[in-house]
Amino acid sequence: MPTLIAHYAQCRRLLCQAAKRRERITYGALATALGLKSPRQEWNTVLGPIAADLPANTGHDLTLVVVYASGPAKNLGRYFSNIRGGAAPQSGTLDPLNAQQVAAYVQALDQVFNRYANVQC
Repeated sequence: MPTLIAHYAQCRRLLCQAAKRRERITYGALATALGLKSPRQEWNTVLGPIAADLPANTGHDLTLVVVYASGPAKNLGRYFSNIRGGAAPQSGTLDPLNAQQVAAYVQALDQVFNRYANVQC
């Protein structure tokens, strides 16, 4: 699959708008909004750079708003790294069966929502 880096600005804006509304966006909805035919993409090629760039500016990983629409990880993201604790973005996979990880993810997502509430996208 090709890289999605050409969609960086549009993707970042869509994630920012979702965070402002305190909403999660599914991979499928994100693909549709970007004009992609399938939600099955090399998401790391665009979400990775966004995850790496934004914490330096805002202290929060905006890519946490991108979630699965179904399955055991429904409403959860694929990755969760303790960026505020110094971990590299996307260095840890979120285990939906690990209650401690899920609680940390939910707390970090709430912090993203709070941080982006008044940001101009």
